[in-house]
Amino acid sequence: MSKNNKKPILLLLLLLLIAFLIAFGWNLIKSDDDSTSYDENGVQIESTETSMGDDSNDGHNHEEHAHDAHADKDKSFSPAVDGDVYKLPDSDLIGARGIGNPNAPVTIHEFFSLTCNHCADFHNKVYPELKRKYIDTGKVYFIFEEFPLNGPALYASMTARCLPEERYEGFIDMLFKTQDKWAFSGNFKEALKKNAMLAGMSEEGFNECFNNDDVRKAMAERLQDASQNYGIKSTPSFVINHGEKRMIGGQPIEAFDAVIKDLMMPKASISPVKYANEPVEETEVEAESEEPAETKE
Repeated sequence: MSKNNKKPILLLLLLLLIAFLIAFGWNLIKSDDDSTSYDENGVQIESTETSMGDDSNDGHNHEEHAHDAHADKDKSFSPAVDGDVYKLPDSDLIGARGIGNPNAPVTIHEFFSLTCNHCADFHNKVYPELKRKYIDTGKVYFIFEEFPLNGPALYASMTARCLPEERYEGFIDMLFKTQDKWAFSGNFKEALKKNAMLAGMSEEGFNECFNNDDVRKAMAERLQDASQNYGIKSTPSFVINHGEKRMIGGQPIEAFDAVIKDLMMPKASISPVKYANEPVEETEVEAESEEPAETKE
């Protein structure tokens, strides 16, 4: 075969190779775009800049986002970090769910997902001690903030919100204690309905709540607000005094002891400026100080 006859064949092979590479690259790009998540009822989970969009539809991947390595190493913990103070706006549809004295010197917002293993661990092991030492003694006002990372957590949070306010904490406590029985079951909706009926909700009320778009949108807006203004991207996360301090990940009681003690310490008083010709009062003034209330052991 002459050299002139080989050139068209080589050119054809080159064109085929280029076409193959283009098609292969397009498939890779397309596969990266097809990452929409759905819950077990086929409901699309809207992706946000938080870790919600990264979770699978069965709720098992949430712990990857919630994990805080500092909390698992020899019972050490990550110290609270300072942040900008910001107060989440009140919602007429989903009001605050808090426990304790609203006028307490320390306010803790806990952002949690009801399918998060580390959140369940905190509520089952650490929260009772935190409540005994600080909430029941009037030192801390504790506010529950739902931050659902997947479909089951979202609908469980909606169900809790549809219950009377006085039943909210008990229902949340039950869901965390029985998390492995309802959150990861083959039909989480049916398991969730049984729990809701145990809490006094009718089947009709449950179905109405489950399909309440207004509650779903209100929760999505609050989640987005917390994500943007507090930087919440994983659960559990704790915002103390509206952002003055923040803690990320599951924390032992010692972490809360440290940050609450720091915030309750009397602030150093600043002496007024005295000018050269200003008369000095003879009266001795003691700096005001506030002693923390004794903890009931």
